Amino acid sequence: MKWYPYGHDFGNAEIGGVTVINGKTVSLSIPTAFAKVDTVALRNLGVNVEQSNVHVMQLEDEEAAYAIGDLALQQSIDAYHGRGDIQRYASRFSLRSLLTVAATLIPDAEFGIYVVTGLPAETYIKNAALRLAIKEALDGTYTFTLNDEKTPRRVVVEVATVVMEGAGALIAYNDRSSNKMTESAVIDIGGRTTDLYVARGQVPVVEYCKGKPVGVEMATQMMMDSFENKYDRPLSLLEAREIMHAYAAQAQGEIARYPEISSYGQTIGHYELERLVTEAVTQVGSEIVSFVASAWRQSDRDAVAASFKPVLNIGGGVFYFYNFLKKRIPHLSRPDDPVHANCIGYCTLAGRLLIRKVQSSSGSSSNGSSASIRIF
Repeated sequence: MKWYPYGHDFGNAEIGGVTVINGKTVSLSIPTAFAKVDTVALRNLGVNVEQSNVHVMQLEDEEAAYAIGDLALQQSIDAYHGRGDIQRYASRFSLRSLLTVAATLIPDAEFGIYVVTGLPAETYIKNAALRLAIKEALDGTYTFTLNDEKTPRRVVVEVATVVMEGAGALIAYNDRSSNKMTESAVIDIGGRTTDLYVARGQVPVVEYCKGKPVGVEMATQMMMDSFENKYDRPLSLLEAREIMHAYAAQAQGEIARYPEISSYGQTIGHYELERLVTEAVTQVGSEIVSFVASAWRQSDRDAVAASFKPVLNIGGGVFYFYNFLKKRIPHLSRPDDPVHANCIGYCTLAGRLLIRKVQSSSGSSSNGSSASIRIF
C-alpha cells in the first residue's frame, strides 16, 4: 500500500487538502457543508453524482450518504457546518471531509495518508486535550464509496501531529536563511476567525498568538441582513456565497460575475449587490485591522508588526481584507496560494515526518523485523 503526506484543514468555511502525487503538489478546497442525501433520488432528479464538483460519500459502517460541499448547499437549506463548535475538529464530519478530499485527489483504490492538521492559536494553547481527541477521531482504517463508485475505497489514516494554524504557512513560505531570532508572523483570515501567529525561530511567541471571531462569514452575514432588510426576502447560503465570490474576483482584477438575484419578480442590479458587499467588507475589514493593530502594536508611534519578518496574510480572507491590512502594515505580503498556505506547510511537514518514519522502519527491518512502506 502506498502512503502519501497530507495536509488537512477543516475550516469554518472551506475544507482544504494538500498532498503530493508523483512529486507534484496537488490541492483541493470545497465548502464546509454537509447534508444527508438519497443518491437514488439525486439521480432521479437528474443530478450527475460523477461530476468533478460533486462530492457524495458513504462510510461502510453508516446507513446515510452525505453530500459535501457545493451539492450540500444546493440540496439543503440547513446544511451542517459546525460553526461555533470547537469539538468539530475531532468529529465524524472532519473525518468525512478528510476522506472525501483525499480520495478526490488520490485515485488509488487503497492508500494511506500521514496527516498533519492545525488548530487556531488560542484553541491550541488552551485546549491541549483536543489535539489528542483529533488523533483519536481520525486515526483508523476506513472503507467507503465516493460518488457512487462501484468499488469501495480503503484508506488508512494516521495523524502525525497537530500544530498551530499559521505554523503551516511559515513552514511553506518562510525564508530559512532568516536569523533564528527574527520573529515571523502570519495573519490567517478564514470564514469565522482571524488568527494571529508569531514564531521566533520555530518556537511560537505566545503573547502575540491571538484569535478573534471575525472573518469572511461575518461580512457575508452583514450583507445578507442588509439584503433582507431592503428587499424583504432572505438570500440562500448559495446565493450569498456566489455574491461574495464575485466581489472577491473583482477585488483581484478579474471579471466579476454576480449571480442573477430577484425579489418578488424584480431583478436586483449587480451594482446594488456590489454596494451591499462593499459596505459589509469595509466594516469587517476595519474591525480586523483594529484587532491586528492592538495585538501587534509595538510603539506609541503606531508601529504595528514593525519587527516581524515576514508578515504573511493567508486564508480566504486575503481576497477581501488584504488591502485594508496593507495600509497599516506596509511590509505585509501574501503567498501565491493564500487559501492553501497552511495546508501546503502541513503537507510539507507530513512529508518530512513520513520519511523519518520510513527510515526508522527500515532500520527496524534491518534488525530482524519486517517493514514495507511505499511513499509518494
